[in-house]
Amino acid sequence: MLLLQSKKIMAIVAGSLIVACSYYIFQKPNGITAPGLGGIAVYLANFLHSPLGFIYFILNIPLFLMGYRSIGSTFALLSLIGMLTLSFFLAFLTNLPTFPSPIIGCVLGGLLSGIGIGIVIHAGGTTGGLDIASVVIAKHFSFITIGKTMMIINGCVLILTFLGSGLAHTVLTFFSIIFAGKAVDLTVSLIQWKNKKEADYE
Repeated sequence: MLLLQSKKIMAIVAGSLIVACSYYIFQKPNGITAPGLGGIAVYLANFLHSPLGFIYFILNIPLFLMGYRSIGSTFALLSLIGMLTLSFFLAFLTNLPTFPSPIIGCVLGGLLSGIGIGIVIHAGGTTGGLDIASVVIAKHFSFITIGKTMMIINGCVLILTFLGSGLAHTVLTFFSIIFAGKAVDLTVSLIQWKNKKEADYE
């Protein structure tokens, strides 16, 4: 049991690292808003002139409590680890090298952030933010996948992007969110398929 929990925690840390790196390397330098609560946190951090990691942590508190009440203590604990590690990486990885190319940043930023989130979700947690709301909604409405739920919720991020950055950045953010949502579903499905194959051979 302890080994299983350790593997889950390592997966959550790795997934959170991928999400943070994709933001600073591909999304931020190309004016692409991060999906979910991260995008809202970016706008608030710029407006309030506060550290992004701190703002992201504060915004997560009510959503974290919702996840605890709806899904349980294990999910809440693993999501807390994901939230804290992503907040940490967002606070301390600000000087990563950047890749200023809007199209490539849109594609790779979306795909990598989706892969990172998918790894964390498969481990039983989330990176916090609207991922928690997505998991809660997907639990109660099984016909809606987590990735699709995230794309629906991210509509508010697109509105903020349009109001703050204009049409061009909104289009890039829109496609980045789509790539991220698809990558989440694909990553979770591939890991489940891999684990099933390994179980069949045992």
